[in-house]
Amino acid sequence: MSDDRIEIKEVEHIDDTQPINVDRIADRKERWRSVLGFVCLIMAVGLTIATALVISSPTRLDVETETPSVEPTFVSMAAIPTNEPSSETLSENLLPTLSPIEAQALLSTPISVSSPNSIQIVRNNYDPFTIIPDRPRSEAIEYEVVSGDTINSIAEQFGLQPETIAWSNPRSIIQILRPGDRVTILPVDGVYHVAIGSSTIAEIAAQYGVDPYTILNSEFNTINGFTPDTVPPSGTPLVIAGGTAEQISWNPPVVRVGGGSSGNSSVSGGSQISFADGDPGSCGLVDNPGGGAAWARPINNYTWIRGFASWHPAVDLAAPEGTSVYAANGGRVIFAGWSNWGYGNTVVLAHGPFTTIYAHLGSINVGCGQDVTSGQQIAGSGNSGNSSGPHLHFEIRYQDAPQDPTFTIGF
Repeated sequence: MSDDRIEIKEVEHIDDTQPINVDRIADRKERWRSVLGFVCLIMAVGLTIATALVISSPTRLDVETETPSVEPTFVSMAAIPTNEPSSETLSENLLPTLSPIEAQALLSTPISVSSPNSIQIVRNNYDPFTIIPDRPRSEAIEYEVVSGDTINSIAEQFGLQPETIAWSNPRSIIQILRPGDRVTILPVDGVYHVAIGSSTIAEIAAQYGVDPYTILNSEFNTINGFTPDTVPPSGTPLVIAGGTAEQISWNPPVVRVGGGSSGNSSVSGGSQISFADGDPGSCGLVDNPGGGAAWARPINNYTWIRGFASWHPAVDLAAPEGTSVYAANGGRVIFAGWSNWGYGNTVVLAHGPFTTIYAHLGSINVGCGQDVTSGQQIAGSGNSGNSSGPHLHFEIRYQDAPQDPTFTIGF
């Protein structure tokens, strides 16, 4: 055994480089955690008590009595902790409270509705005069004529052809067309036929140039069970859609006596002629002279209004009242005065096979049986009779059939 002695030297703890005991370190950490937890608990309790005091204290809403605010006062929620009180406590203490003044102010404030783009939507004012669009008619109606109406203006008003108006009404109404008269207006262009006699549907259809089933299948006719061979009872109204009648001449009658119907004979031949016999301006039977020498315009400085048509066998030339009207050819006066056919003040001249008519005059410068020359002044223009404005209504008839005046005279 060696004699060497082992010298034991006391070592200071600050010189100890050995690892620290683990159990002792864990004990120290545990103590610090306990202290920290206790401090946090104390702080939480204090915060809870402070919050409870704030919540339980009455909320005061300052309301000005002179100028009330329309915005309600709300209690701030920012100070409420996560562990908030029960729902009953919130409902009792956190709901906004309005004073009576604030409530009245809010109720009296108009409500404005805005779109998502914050553009205010304004309701249009109510317009009681709603425009109802035109709807197709399913039956014939009656129209009461007013002052200034003409066949053409009535036709335009209802979107029909003038011939439809003429073919659907009595001659006496169409020719004179006085205010208060009632005119039949069809729902479509065509002819209005009232059954009389023994004509079948097929015969009526042939008369107006349509197929029988145009009548039978028409929505405008109530004739269920009829066939082309059916004779409709007298008085049955029929709308003949698309039908056409003969050319209508709504004109006062011309009567020729002796010498030949053409009126080519001379005075010595015994030919006589009358126009609208029985009217105030009629001259009765007058010896018919031979034809005139040359044609001329019946008026100057005019405005063209309307041309020739089956329902209007003349030309209308507008001119101020009193404008001179001239004989369109040499001839003899067979009518000078008032016409009951809607012409008003009228002059009619006979020129052999021709007659010329000058209507709606304001004044007349010639008399019955007087001979006139082409271009001689016979009257002044006017607005008499069935006229909607100052103008000259001028007709030419050949062998008593209306002719388009533009075929004879340049206008």
